[in-house]
Amino acid sequence: MSKKLLLFCVFLSLLPLYAKTVKVGYYKDSGNFMSGFSPEDPRAGYAYEYIQTVAAYAGWKCEYVYGEWENLYPALLSGEIDVLSDVSRTPEREKLLLYPDYVMGQETYYLYSNNKDANISPSDFSTWRGKKIALVKDFYQHNLFMEWQKDKNLDCEYIEFSGDEPYYNMFANHEFDLLLEIDTVAESNWNPICRIGSSDFYLAVTKSRPDLLEELNAALADVFAMNPYYNSNLWLKYFTDATISKSITPLEEEWLLRHPKINVGCMYDDLPFANYNEETEEAEGLVVEVFSHLSDTLLDKKSTFSYVFYHDTDLMFSDLQNGIIDVIAPIYRDLNYAEQADLIISEPLTTVTIGYACKKDSVFNENGNYAIPRRLRMPFYIDEHYPNLKTEAYPTYEACLNAVLAGKNDGAICNIYKMRGLVNKNKEYLKLQVSELPKLCEVAFVFARENRELFSLVNKMLSLLPSETIRYAMDTYVVKEQGYTKKTFFKEYFLYIFLSALTFVTILVSLIFALRRIREDMYFDPLTHLRNRRSLNRFIAKFLHRASEKGVPFSLILFDLDDFKYLNDTYGHAFGDQVLATTASIVKSISKRKDRAFRWGGEEFLILFNGDTEAAQAVAEQVRKEIEDLALKHEYEIVKFTVTAGVTTYKAGMTYMDLFRRVDENLYKGKNNGKNQVIA
Repeated sequence: MSKKLLLFCVFLSLLPLYAKTVKVGYYKDSGNFMSGFSPEDPRAGYAYEYIQTVAAYAGWKCEYVYGEWENLYPALLSGEIDVLSDVSRTPEREKLLLYPDYVMGQETYYLYSNNKDANISPSDFSTWRGKKIALVKDFYQHNLFMEWQKDKNLDCEYIEFSGDEPYYNMFANHEFDLLLEIDTVAESNWNPICRIGSSDFYLAVTKSRPDLLEELNAALADVFAMNPYYNSNLWLKYFTDATISKSITPLEEEWLLRHPKINVGCMYDDLPFANYNEETEEAEGLVVEVFSHLSDTLLDKKSTFSYVFYHDTDLMFSDLQNGIIDVIAPIYRDLNYAEQADLIISEPLTTVTIGYACKKDSVFNENGNYAIPRRLRMPFYIDEHYPNLKTEAYPTYEACLNAVLAGKNDGAICNIYKMRGLVNKNKEYLKLQVSELPKLCEVAFVFARENRELFSLVNKMLSLLPSETIRYAMDTYVVKEQGYTKKTFFKEYFLYIFLSALTFVTILVSLIFALRRIREDMYFDPLTHLRNRRSLNRFIAKFLHRASEKGVPFSLILFDLDDFKYLNDTYGHAFGDQVLATTASIVKSISKRKDRAFRWGGEEFLILFNGDTEAAQAVAEQVRKEIEDLALKHEYEIVKFTVTAGVTTYKAGMTYMDLFRRVDENLYKGKNNGKNQVIA
């Protein structure tokens, strides 16, 4: 029995070794779809995450083959790679490839602009007159566009490119006005002007691997059983910015001209959302941060925002209907209420937690009697989520908590951030326990119907607003509102902080010294303090990448001390070490800041040099001359020594081994020709 168990354990331990390796086509740096130029670069993006999810369910181990569509698609057809993403399904391709039962995604084709002053309207084609539109030949979207434009009477100039031409750079330089491109590769600063069409795409399988198709279908069945919205959620994660218009429509522009100052209605003492700061005499809070973002980005500071603060919600809504203010922020997002009040309400700004406070021996009762503040959110929130509650409205948060302490109400329901702040600042309220209600509160902006252009602009801004902006502003003002200041914190926990900090600093200093010693031992030569041969790989890879992809020249300079064995044997190893250290110091001092110097071997030194042959030869000659002019004293004798150098420069197609073979050959030419010279 034990023998069988042992064999079974061995079998389980060997399972990872038999994971199926699948060759995956990887598009080189295709934006948010797939990012990364080579195996050395980090991989990310929509397609990469999708493939990794499939691989996890199917038990695949991915081997990536990098390239562009022009060479990856033929490789898929020939079976050189097994799977490739972003492959459209056509009757012709169905004869050549295997397609899974599940769509990988849908790519949409837009005409993009990256010039905010282009004044191109998606609904008025007369604004397109004389514009230049860039199209890439032999792509699906090219034919789609040519069909689309037939009945549009566009008076535009079409410029056609092949897939390998630098049309992205030309677009960035505004050499044409519009670019037809897929949303999955569009850059976040591009503005989608007009949608041309769309098509589904798949993770296609080479015809010779039906086994992979079967595994792919099984994996995707599991994925979509777990989350039917997997594709949609993944798309939102990577491509939201690429399809949201960042331009202002003519109607919005006209509204802004009539409203150079936009009046925002807020409640007093409503942090983290809004507040009037008596000390600074300025508005503050999440709402202010959001409208500041709108002014700086979408509106380009065409309008300013003024904040009007209220104690009375009825008066605020009356002022909104009468045009005294243009928007109220933030209100509970209740579409039914908005319709009945003849108002319009925006998309959600954020979702927040509502809190309740009660005496410490009590629990929340959905049929109880609770105190609420006369605020923008509480009545609507309770009507929707806790309709059986009896409520009594009070003018302030403090009045709500006082009513609970006095036994007038079972508890209080209100802004949890305010409630916790009051508890932190008033010891009397420590008799209460503060908890979170399970139902969340969605907040938004509300407008009068005649301000629908502002409503449209705010919705557009909310779609583009980074979640980090909201989260950071909320965190900032929550901390401020809850009143737990640094001073309070340090007063209560000073001793713990001091002891923890002392322990941490001691450990950190020890760790830093240990890591520094390990790093020096691993990557630096202890005698010369130059990098050693082990550390070269990561630097040479970067230099090769820049040279091959961007054309940045670089050279290798290899030095070898002449007759070093004689110096060692004649004057001793201590003097030999002095010669090595002195040579290293000269090599390092003459190297430029962006160069990298190494101790290559016993008496050999290497410079990874940023520059062409002529510049490298000049540096090598400078090192050779300084060493030739140098004299070291050994007891009563003055000792001179020399160095020979080989130089070579990267040329297209050269490998790591080619470079070192060439520089070695040049060095030994110098040795054979009499030493003390530089050969390139």
